Amino acid sequence: MLYSVKQMAEMANVTIKTLYHYHKIGLLYPCKVTEAGYRLYGRKELERLQEILFYRELEFPLKDIKQMLDGDADR
Repeated sequence: MLYSVKQMAEMANVTIKTLYHYHKIGLLYPCKVTEAGYRLYGRKELERLQEILFYRELEFPLKDIKQMLDGDADR
């Protein structure tokens, strides 16, 4: 099942703007972008968002969360 930005935001209790920001900084990419430009998210992206929000609750900076979830390629 694929979820729209609005559906993802409602499920995670975040704003649509937050999801757009996470996409812009490379933290959370949609699994698909339609020809009309709509972002769609799947189960994998929903799980990643849950991880992001968990670390945000612990007050980790977004940069550190990205490194933890992606692995630090710079090391």
